[in-house]
Amino acid sequence: MRAKMGDRWYYIATMAFADIAAVVQPVDKIHEKAELKTWIQRQLRPERTQQIVEYLRSQKERFFNAIVLGVYGGEPQWDQVAIQENLRLEGQSLTERETNAFGFVRLSGNESIFAIDGQHRVEGIREAVAADASLKSEEQTVIFISHKTNDEGRERTRRLFSTLNGYARPVPESELIALSEDNAFAIVTRRLIDDYPGFNMRFVPLLPSASIPSHEKICLTTVVGLYHLTQFLAPPQIRKARKTHKIGPTNTETANQIFASVREFWDAVKKHVPPVLEVLNSNPRDELASKYRREDGGNILFRTVGLAAFARAARVLMDGGITADKGVADLVAKTPLELDAAIWREVLWRPETKTMLHKYVRLAHNVMLYRVGAYPGTRNSLAKEYHRITGHTYRKGW
Repeated sequence: MRAKMGDRWYYIATMAFADIAAVVQPVDKIHEKAELKTWIQRQLRPERTQQIVEYLRSQKERFFNAIVLGVYGGEPQWDQVAIQENLRLEGQSLTERETNAFGFVRLSGNESIFAIDGQHRVEGIREAVAADASLKSEEQTVIFISHKTNDEGRERTRRLFSTLNGYARPVPESELIALSEDNAFAIVTRRLIDDYPGFNMRFVPLLPSASIPSHEKICLTTVVGLYHLTQFLAPPQIRKARKTHKIGPTNTETANQIFASVREFWDAVKKHVPPVLEVLNSNPRDELASKYRREDGGNILFRTVGLAAFARAARVLMDGGITADKGVADLVAKTPLELDAAIWREVLWRPETKTMLHKYVRLAHNVMLYRVGAYPGTRNSLAKEYHRITGHTYRKGW
């Protein structure tokens, strides 16, 4: 189908995967990037290509949006198929565009074709077809746009590339979590919010990021925060293949294993941390979370970074064979949970400015592990790390 936008004519068509693999070339094979001014694409990332290959080979409900292809050289020919009177459209008149928009683009085979937008998808298709011949007949929507190899042509192509990538914003992480049917961790996150006792959209709201706004007085964490927790609370064998479980397709057994592991952690937290149970059992109108997430500090588990450090420490204990219940109980018994505790100064909390610090989750969870006797290093190594980051001495008895 031929169409026009701005000063560009373009052609919308479909191509079989086999044809894409055969005729769409990597741009570097068409011309060298001898100078920066000749660049018209970003570099390919092999890991992204491999993700696409795995997606094509494993997801039965696979689908891609259109790939934009630049074409130059050869003698492309547009053969119009005119649409005249149609009995099924009786009584309806067609516009000139509707009459003349359809046809065939004929390529001689001498053209050079490359992806302006969708280069990783093209390489993924190429590798997937090579590995699995059954994919050759799959069809992909493509958009052909003419490209000239002079400076003006490259400038137009670069502008098109930057427009496609600059205005087509990526879907926010929060929306991917809400929508994904392939990412096992997203599926479990939604299940926790819907089914786990005490959780709901008021106590775990769908906000743009893991951060909790300063005015928020109800929630314990956010959807994105819970999603991050769910990933590192998953069983070890699932965490090792985390990328695979994000791409999917997931299966019920995997989702159930993740859910069970995360549920054990939250069961233990509600049992051993009264403020958490109090808030989750409260009426949202009471805004009880504001008691534990205050301007002057509060409970570390009501802050995204504090909860993350605590959960990571609990996961280490669980990986070592300790139950979630005992691990959480030990951490609660031996770890100060108030942000104004001296040990968290410049680790999680800066009292002078009343701000949270997000860079030192690893140090915070190491401190927690040391206090329960599970830190893998020595006290001296922890004290050096603590002093390097905070400028303070790790005191005897901490």
